[in-house]
Amino acid sequence: MESKVTRKSNVKQIEARLRNAIQMHSGVKIAEAVGLSSAQITRWQYDNGVIEKMARLLDFIGYDSPNQDLVITNISVDEIRKLIDMLEHLRLPKKRASKAVTNEAQINFRFE
Repeated sequence: MESKVTRKSNVKQIEARLRNAIQMHSGVKIAEAVGLSSAQITRWQYDNGVIEKMARLLDFIGYDSPNQDLVITNISVDEIRKLIDMLEHLRLPKKRASKAVTNEAQINFRFE
């Protein structure tokens, strides 16, 4: 009897990581780094596009996503909560503040 070893497919996880990385760094910056137009980066993300195919390739060649599990011992619940709050700031991309210019011409108050 022949036995076949199968491994769990990570295609969706790899694809999600690639898409998230593109969103975090912005398609425009990635296009500049790769030497393509930002429209091409957008087309990569379509269904059955380059991102999906690249995820299948990376899964096939055995690319492993880094293990994102964390084991914490001998620490209080409050300290864990604080640590998670701090790590959330690293995980989520920073939002840029708008560059609104304020000068006297923009601020008008009328009191009657």
